[in-house]
Amino acid sequence: MEYSDEELIFRFKAGEKDSFEMLVKRYKSRVYNVVFSLVRDGHLAEDITQEVFIRMYRFLPYFKGKSKFYTWLYRLVINLTLNTLKRVKRDGFFAHTPDLEGELDLVEKVRDESFSPQKILLNKELAKKIKQAVSSLSETLRATFVLREFEDLSYAELAGVFGCSKGTIKSRIFRAREELRRKLSPYLGEGATDSLGGYKNDLQEAEK
Repeated sequence: MEYSDEELIFRFKAGEKDSFEMLVKRYKSRVYNVVFSLVRDGHLAEDITQEVFIRMYRFLPYFKGKSKFYTWLYRLVINLTLNTLKRVKRDGFFAHTPDLEGELDLVEKVRDESFSPQKILLNKELAKKIKQAVSSLSETLRATFVLREFEDLSYAELAGVFGCSKGTIKSRIFRAREELRRKLSPYLGEGATDSLGGYKNDLQEAEK
């Protein structure tokens, strides 16, 4: 029998520690992927992921259920990751771990309908360009974009994660996509730049 997040949390609060392990198993890879997409360093991503679940264990008894559990969890992930990045930059140390598979995954996630296989040659060079473009986004834009494109969070859910309005989230997603369009358009092939207007259509559709 597979329990819902809410059921597992209830059982954990009742003293069933195995329920916590089930939550970790359910979310560990997703948390790591989000963190890695932001820090682009395997060892650092592992450390942050471990710390996320340590804090989750500590604070889960206080979870009131006013939002969905994964919204609460991603808020924890984003806050911890961004704070860690600030500390790492301040200390002047950041070692990137090469990850071609992760780079190619970015091709799939960034492309949207505009980045279809018919328009783009999926190769290592393009993957590197996309990774560089996503990494060049500000930390806040990158975090918002990753949760939208990688984790399919809605605008309302993202507003809950970041503690801001849906309008702010829509603006961030639009700005991130426009920056990526501008930086990647030289590599997308003939006609691809015009088709990137799909991003604007997506934003307009979300506002209805």
